[in-house]
Amino acid sequence: MYCVICQALSLQIICKTCLENLWHIESKRELLNGLKVFSSFALSELKYLVYSKNNIIGSRVLTRLGKYGVQKFFECHQEILTIQKKYTAVICIRNRTIGAYSHSAILAHCFKKYGFRVFYNALITYNDIRFSTLTKTQRQETSRNFKFTLHKQFSFIILVDDIITTGETLLEASQVIMQHNRTPLFAWTLCDSRF
Repeated sequence: MYCVICQALSLQIICKTCLENLWHIESKRELLNGLKVFSSFALSELKYLVYSKNNIIGSRVLTRLGKYGVQKFFECHQEILTIQKKYTAVICIRNRTIGAYSHSAILAHCFKKYGFRVFYNALITYNDIRFSTLTKTQRQETSRNFKFTLHKQFSFIILVDDIITTGETLLEASQVIMQHNRTPLFAWTLCDSRF
């Protein structure tokens, strides 16, 4: 196999050298309701890699980037590893209609290595609109129509998505979670579109 970045022979879809040369950031946003959203990469740095999610190699690219991004996140925020994992769920934001796989589910799966329980179908948007094609105003005015189901044991939630642009999806998701008497601790995304 060849590295998708440098085209060198590699055992991984992205070789170790290229992965370590990516511009890793520690982005942190705070949404209107106080939810903190951490991101590991600038979208401008990974744009062509992240948008490969829609082709045949996309799942492997996202897996490699996700593992590395989550590893870097926990290196910077080791205190999070001490929380009560028995009562904490990692939930990906999932669209009802997806292609061959869910992008955010691949990224959420990367949290398993650190002892977290991951749920892939607990928070699903039932609005089939492609939000990436909407303006900021349209995103704010259009509901994602989330459905949330999760065992009551899990009082604390970590949200995972692939990209944060306006933050509206994560804001609405966290509000739905709070309406179900759960506490969203924070959200993690692979990329921040501000950079």
